Amino acid sequence: MVTGAVVLLAVLLQTVTVCYLGSWAVWRPDAGKYDVDQIDPFLCTHVVYSYAQISETSWEAVPLEPYYDLCENWGLCAYDRFTSLKKVNPELKTLLSVGGNAKLMSEVSADPSKRQSFVSSAVSLAKNHSFDGLDSDWMYPGDENGSPEDKENYILLLTELREALVKEQLLLTAAVSLQKPVIDLAYDIPAMSAVTDLLILRGYNFHGTYDTYTHHHAPLYGHPGDTGNNLFLNIDYGVDYWVSGGADKNKLVLGLGTFGICWTLDSLSDTGYFASATQAGEPGPYTASLGILGFNEICEMQRDNEWTVVLDPDMNEPYAFYTENKIWCGYEDALSMWVKGQYARSQGLGGVMVWSLETDDFSGSCTGRPYNLIRSMTEGFLDLPFSTPVPPTAAPETTPEPLVTPACSEGDYYLEDIQCDRYWHCVNGNAIPGDCSPGLVWDMAVESCSWPENYWWCLSGEAVLGTCYGGLRWAQNSHACLPAAEANPVDCTMA
Repeated sequence: MVTGAVVLLAVLLQTVTVCYLGSWAVWRPDAGKYDVDQIDPFLCTHVVYSYAQISETSWEAVPLEPYYDLCENWGLCAYDRFTSLKKVNPELKTLLSVGGNAKLMSEVSADPSKRQSFVSSAVSLAKNHSFDGLDSDWMYPGDENGSPEDKENYILLLTELREALVKEQLLLTAAVSLQKPVIDLAYDIPAMSAVTDLLILRGYNFHGTYDTYTHHHAPLYGHPGDTGNNLFLNIDYGVDYWVSGGADKNKLVLGLGTFGICWTLDSLSDTGYFASATQAGEPGPYTASLGILGFNEICEMQRDNEWTVVLDPDMNEPYAFYTENKIWCGYEDALSMWVKGQYARSQGLGGVMVWSLETDDFSGSCTGRPYNLIRSMTEGFLDLPFSTPVPPTAAPETTPEPLVTPACSEGDYYLEDIQCDRYWHCVNGNAIPGDCSPGLVWDMAVESCSWPENYWWCLSGEAVLGTCYGGLRWAQNSHACLPAAEANPVDCTMA
């Protein structure tokens, strides 16, 4: 088990797995809440914090939510906590995604002085918070909120960003569309490939509730019933279009989604592809958005209710519907993510990407393995066999033991002997209790909450970091990766 984990970690370091964080997930209720500290630092090679925005007055890149993003004014320090993940995994690259608003991006890119304000502030923001680079997000150049000159101006903006970032030895990536009509309007493919380190291909949102019929939003290949513009709306066509247009394959990263696009069926008499559906699906409890459900929401709904799941023989992705509210969702499951990871590998692409961490089954409470979709995607890209975890059964509720306040020395941390997910921190002579996010334990070595899957072992006199996979946990007493129920919580110190 140890050998396999180390081999997988070593292979991961030679590939690219990009994972986006939607930072607003911290405000979601109950099991949908997701904070920076819950990120597994070994899950991805690159993690991207979304988003920083553009100021309409100064044209500078500024935090989206200063209270959450920054430490100033008693803020929650999310930027710094995000980049501090590198203390646990020094190989991890952290990036800040900037841009977003198409109208403002168009205005910034068209004006040299505004470009300068944006570029200098964005680079400073990244540098001041120890990000390893910037990710450019513009959805999309040349659309109704922009101008016909956006394609040319975007290259000017990216070139100036690149020049400023290279001086600081920082990375530049850009997230782009896979839809032919958007590509034609928005991107100078050879120039974009030349000026960026990675081009992240959004392999989703090919269809949406603006359509009045059902279709999968992320088809790997076209459906036999596709006609007209729909013939272009699939991953394979888009990847080939970028490559044939002059993109460097090694820089192309295939992006996949841990969410579904959902409609409300007009009638239960037709529940397949192209079924009439003139309304968006109902919002979920966590994402709270019409027409979109996170995979974590879909998984819980299917677990708790009688959904019909359909695997169309002509397609690689599942869809499902629920008769009580007539909701119809096209989404990814573990197998479709694995297949698309395999596809990216077969095409010689540089890696895979996921939007986003917080809508996967990040706790493993539904599928039996934390981040099951993301892990399946990566395993497919690494040409590892597809694995099916066993969904967990409900565990009996337990009442935590009360904390006993320890003697306090300023600045020290104390590890709880029994409850390894609780700790004390000394502030102004007072012992302040803290709780790690679900699934994490306190790690004295880095003075932060960490994943109990991680452990150190000795190989040829060197300390090598290993990781337990498949939902297993490190059991210090046994020196082995075991199911959580068998791992001894009394001795969970990583040594």
